[in-house]
Amino acid sequence: LQRIQILFESYVVSRMAVNDTIKPYWTCSNVIATELNLNERHVRNVEQLLRDDHTIPFIARYRKDNTGNMEVKSLYNIKERLASLDNVKKKIAKSILDIGALGQLTPDLKHGLLSCTTLSTLDCLTAAYKPGSKKSRAQKAKDLGLEDVTLKILKGDRNYNLAAFIKKQDGLKSVSDVLAGIIDIIAEKIKNSKETLEICEKYSTNPGNLIECSQSKSKANVSDQKEKFDQFFDFKRSVGSIKPFQVMAINRGETLKALSVKVVLSDRTQQHVRYQCGIIVSNVTDANIKVKAIEEACSRLIFPLICRKVRSMLSDKAVKSSTEVFAENLTNLLLLKPVKNVKVFSIDPGFSHGCKIAIVDAFGSVLKTDTIYLQSTKPGFRPSDVQKIKSYFLTFKCDVLAIGNGTGCRETEKAVSDLIQMNVIPNHVKYTIVDERGASTYSVTPLAEAEFPDMDSNLRSAVSIGRRLQDPLSEYVKIEPQHLGVGQYQHDIPPKKLAERLNDVVVECVSFTGVDVNSCQEYVLERIAGLNKARAKAIVEFRKKHGKFNNREEIRKVKGVGPKSYEQAVGFLRIYHGFSEAVEQSSDSDGDYDTPLLGRVSRKRKLAKQPTSRKKQFNKICYLDQTSVHPESYDIASKLLKEFNLCPSDIGKCEFINRVRSLNPNDVMHTLSCSKIFAEGLLESLSHPIDYDFRSSFSGPIFKDSVTSMSSVTIGSELLGRISNVTHFGAFVDIGLDKDGLIHVSKMMGFDVRLGQQVKVVVCKKDHKGIGLKLISII
Repeated sequence: LQRIQILFESYVVSRMAVNDTIKPYWTCSNVIATELNLNERHVRNVEQLLRDDHTIPFIARYRKDNTGNMEVKSLYNIKERLASLDNVKKKIAKSILDIGALGQLTPDLKHGLLSCTTLSTLDCLTAAYKPGSKKSRAQKAKDLGLEDVTLKILKGDRNYNLAAFIKKQDGLKSVSDVLAGIIDIIAEKIKNSKETLEICEKYSTNPGNLIECSQSKSKANVSDQKEKFDQFFDFKRSVGSIKPFQVMAINRGETLKALSVKVVLSDRTQQHVRYQCGIIVSNVTDANIKVKAIEEACSRLIFPLICRKVRSMLSDKAVKSSTEVFAENLTNLLLLKPVKNVKVFSIDPGFSHGCKIAIVDAFGSVLKTDTIYLQSTKPGFRPSDVQKIKSYFLTFKCDVLAIGNGTGCRETEKAVSDLIQMNVIPNHVKYTIVDERGASTYSVTPLAEAEFPDMDSNLRSAVSIGRRLQDPLSEYVKIEPQHLGVGQYQHDIPPKKLAERLNDVVVECVSFTGVDVNSCQEYVLERIAGLNKARAKAIVEFRKKHGKFNNREEIRKVKGVGPKSYEQAVGFLRIYHGFSEAVEQSSDSDGDYDTPLLGRVSRKRKLAKQPTSRKKQFNKICYLDQTSVHPESYDIASKLLKEFNLCPSDIGKCEFINRVRSLNPNDVMHTLSCSKIFAEGLLESLSHPIDYDFRSSFSGPIFKDSVTSMSSVTIGSELLGRISNVTHFGAFVDIGLDKDGLIHVSKMMGFDVRLGQQVKVVVCKKDHKGIGLKLISII
């Protein structure tokens, strides 16, 4: 009868799974709110917005009321965990269906499956039921007919005779064999109970658990890897104190068979688990069976499960943390402060094949490219190259000089410094080091070939270096973000996960910076939230055919831009009325005209003439299109302007900005009958000049006219530098030497640094391994 009951329940559950009505004992919002320590109502709102296909940049900027003004990082954490929990839900339903089809879905197992919130726990429960897997010891005992008597024992029934189950031909040769089978069944029931799974989740994060490492006994790769991992050959850290970079290093060492790793559970963890097991089998009257079943469940099943969960939890956290380091560093790289309105002489360093140079004007147009030789085995410079450099600076009157930070950078920097001292390069010209990551990759892409069809790929790299100084985001966005990664253990992070996160960063940075839809290039448009390659191409083609957009509403006419994509993207697309007319009237000079935000329009090319049908719409100008105010809020924004006697045509002007900044958000909130968060956001959107670029608040490059030598650096020397990389254990600083100095976390003095920041440091260590620095201040 019990067997029939199990089969019937399995059939019912299978039908439920097919109809997608199986529901776990948890909700996504509750799990996420608990894990991330967030307000559950806000998490529930974010979950619904994400399921309705809203993008993170849109939610972060235009749904602050729903999210409680939640940080962008928290939104991404919710998105990632939500995808993980959805995957767990699908796996739970499939597991119940598959195990039910085998007729092995017991109430306890079903209860355990519906309690799982992680794939690792789910895999542990379903491992024995997967096709091709060996039967568990408990299942073998059940097949021998020991399940009924086990259930009696669990209920406290004393009326049983173990000798009656002896079957010599089936391996049950004695009462001890029968008892061992019963204990196996009880142990598995303990492991699969909801209470046990909950305590496993709880105590897998116990900070008292230890990670211990030792040198692997395997001879493979040990000699090659010994120097890299010798610090972990006698390593012990508690789960609460181990750092993400240490976990990544340990995992790599274990993969390379250089390290042996084990988890040691604390006494407290073991005691609490045994106590919980005792509660589950509290009805068992035979003390011998109870003690042996608890010990069997703990030592063979539960403790190994917790150890696997500890390793999985630490690895997941380390991967997540390392991914966020890459994301944060990429954000700071993309949002470096632009150096506007300067002519740039850029150099891509080289040795035997020479240095590639490019001269670009203030609008990014290429004026000249060439190859010169600045490093030579002979002392001094080649006269022909000196004459070239001198004539270029006289002819093009370059303002700054940019040097790529690749191979030969320091030698080139020394040469440039010498040329400045020789007055070959004018004394007023300063130089800076530019991050050239991805420049060589970009130079051979179809985009680069289309942009410079007749230019050598090496010269394209030099052009990219110069433009990166003028507008970093516009140049870096041309390159796949994984080629711009700044961090550590890139190859130990799942490539798909890293690529997705870095792509999200690019979309976030471009969207929050904003673009001029009437001049923006296609490769930048496609990075706007809500748009893609096809929609960006359609916008550019529409612009070429019909001329500039007069207002945001006209973007709806673009083929492929539906209501949802329009809603997500339009707040990040600007239309500058006065600027666009100025561009149309300018056709008498070379170069590009730079927009207030991302976008570049050639002065050589006039925008297409407006068709007669569209000329009638010239008067349909909305000055709010120049701001980050979303069209869905235009009515309430117009009410604000009317109530406080503000003229829309004055948006962006000094007097208008001062008036807006003087308004009290509480007064605006009551006047407009809106929330304070919305009122603050609206005032923020209207309180900037039209040409405002929020990247101006980020760090810019360091300009120099002389080089720093290793001999001049001593312990106690104070130096200026730029953060070139940020990791969990510290930050690397470019101080003008061949090798970056390191500020260890213990020398940060409480500061929180980010990539690109200018810092003042003091040298506290100098040896053959490198230079150790102590942070004095952030400039």
